[in-house]
Amino acid sequence: MQAIAEWVTGPAVEHLPDEAVVLVKRAFLDTIAVTLLGSRLEGPRIVAAVERERAGKPQASIVGMKAKTDVIAAALINGTSAHAELFDDNNGPMIAHPSAPLVSALLPLAQYRGATGKSLLQAYAAGFEVSVKLGRMLNPQFYEQGWHVTRVLGVFGVTAACCRLLNLDPQRTRAALGLAASMASGIRQNFGTMTMGLHVGLTARDAVHAALLAERGFDADPSALHGKYGFFAVYAKKNPSLLPLGEPFELLASGIIFKLYPSGAPTLAAVDAAIALHQRLKGDLSRVKSITCLVHPWNAMTLRSEEPREPLQGKVNLRFCIAAALRDGELTYRHFSQKAIGDATLAALRRRIDVRISSDLPDCDEFPAELQIELDDGAVLVERREVPQGGVSLPLTQAQIIAKLRICAEVALQSPAVDRIIEQVDRLESLRDLASLCVDIEG
Repeated sequence: MQAIAEWVTGPAVEHLPDEAVVLVKRAFLDTIAVTLLGSRLEGPRIVAAVERERAGKPQASIVGMKAKTDVIAAALINGTSAHAELFDDNNGPMIAHPSAPLVSALLPLAQYRGATGKSLLQAYAAGFEVSVKLGRMLNPQFYEQGWHVTRVLGVFGVTAACCRLLNLDPQRTRAALGLAASMASGIRQNFGTMTMGLHVGLTARDAVHAALLAERGFDADPSALHGKYGFFAVYAKKNPSLLPLGEPFELLASGIIFKLYPSGAPTLAAVDAAIALHQRLKGDLSRVKSITCLVHPWNAMTLRSEEPREPLQGKVNLRFCIAAALRDGELTYRHFSQKAIGDATLAALRRRIDVRISSDLPDCDEFPAELQIELDDGAVLVERREVPQGGVSLPLTQAQIIAKLRICAEVALQSPAVDRIIEQVDRLESLRDLASLCVDIEG
């Protein structure tokens, strides 16, 4: 833990490669987009109602809700919104969503403390590095055990990022990480419910809280990670050595997977294939005899196979996502409604989809898939996607990220505010403070 604290507070993130800076800016734009979209949903609104009743001084903006609250409550609400639509970015080795908790914690804290855009960039990079390196150390076994890694490992990375933003010294940063070890929690059984989004909110909240407590001198055991009863021994049943931080930076080594569709990462490649088949069939499914989807063994770790009853369950149901994309040639947030869940045509179509595990698909951390459709004349149409659009080797362009922001922002902001957000994030490293940006995303 001391090694992490010394690296986080050291000079490494002060010299980020240009490609890493570009990626961080895209992560901020993307996370602002999905947070705005998620802010309209019932789960984040419930969290906001509870927090605003008990919260303290208005210190930070609540994204998309035209309100402010205290910094800890803002991190909780914004984090819940950021993951509510399951539209936020992913990282392969972490098997998690790095940016949603990082941005949700850092923006309110930066607004509260008057931090610069440059310090925000550096803090994000530090937190991303810690989160992903811990994922490399513990996955896939850690994920297979049932932990929601975004929450359980993310809290360390986000806490490290908050400490960096507050300019804490190694001793206080180590204490904050020790606090985070006692805050880590979150099970995958709650995937497909409001609680899944709440996990990100809790991660952002706990990280801000831990850093602020440590800043005041609150302490924790220095062996909270590697001790006999430390995090690694208790949660992972092993005590791995720390991988070298920043050698190379994970922002470049493993990168970020940005989503085109608001559904679980293991659905994305299959949805790409389904949209391609919709186009080849010109939307006519009347001749379809059977549908088979081949997936990598890892797909089954995240997705749920039972018939979805709620929109959030549809997001982690491969058959639902394939059926909607195959019928409509797209998959947008509008597909995840109670009306769509009860749609008889979609229900009949998804019951015809046979999902099979295949050893023929590459082990590439991006959930490859192959979709096969047999027609009534015996012809077979095949679309295979080893990497979805937005994957590390098939990244979204800046234009696609901006288009996603504009679509998501429609639920909360006017176009001039979106234009200002894009402009400010583009020159993030030169911003003297984040006040204007935060007011714009507030709505």
